[in-house]
Amino acid sequence: MLEHRPAALFFDVGDTLTRAHPSWPAVYATVYPEFGINVDPEDFEAAWREAFAEWEIDDRFEASEEASYQRFKELDGRIFANLGYPDLPDEFFRAVEVAFSRRSSWFVFDDVAPALDALRQAGFRLGVISNWGWAAPELLHDLELAAHFEALTISARVGFQKPRAEIFRHALEQLDVGAPEALHVGDSYAADVLGARAAGMRAVLIDRDERVRVHGAPEQHPGVPVVRDLLELLDLLGVPRPAARVN
Repeated sequence: MLEHRPAALFFDVGDTLTRAHPSWPAVYATVYPEFGINVDPEDFEAAWREAFAEWEIDDRFEASEEASYQRFKELDGRIFANLGYPDLPDEFFRAVEVAFSRRSSWFVFDDVAPALDALRQAGFRLGVISNWGWAAPELLHDLELAAHFEALTISARVGFQKPRAEIFRHALEQLDVGAPEALHVGDSYAADVLGARAAGMRAVLIDRDERVRVHGAPEQHPGVPVVRDLLELLDLLGVPRPAARVN
């Protein structure tokens, strides 16, 4: 259990609250066959991870809907260029944007709603800090998540993305809470933990796929609590778990 109870909790979205359904490659695969693209899922996964790692390192950018589209177009362009498709039409990138805006493209983890309800009932103030596109607020409404939070801090609408401290400070300002009184929960050590700490906040690493545990990485992240889901976060905060539902 944490020694000092925070006043506010902030949450990452991807792989913390939701996951692409049934997977990132599968959502892309609803689009690219129409454009004559044939890609092995494992090759796509490798190209996506390589392109995202490069794209995620970014300075301040314009906070506008068009700029958000252009940034994700750049990311997708890198992915498919790496796969041998360097000259795709704008129609393709617009179709990818639409695919990822659909409610059916996202799965909300089963523990999320009951845990967030329990945290609010326990008196915590809740917010989101996410590296996401312009349409994130609408998607979070569609996924019935937005109502759990007082503020949604989305990189595309702020002009900074994690791990830049500026996006965390913006979120703190939205809730009018000091950094020492806030805790951020996310699945990326680099973006979520280091970013939150740079802003003076505490952080918890969520490890739903047990990537940290399986690879023996807890020793690489000294002093960072690691939870497998949001129910374990409740335990860490001393909040009773909600009673299991009986069908």
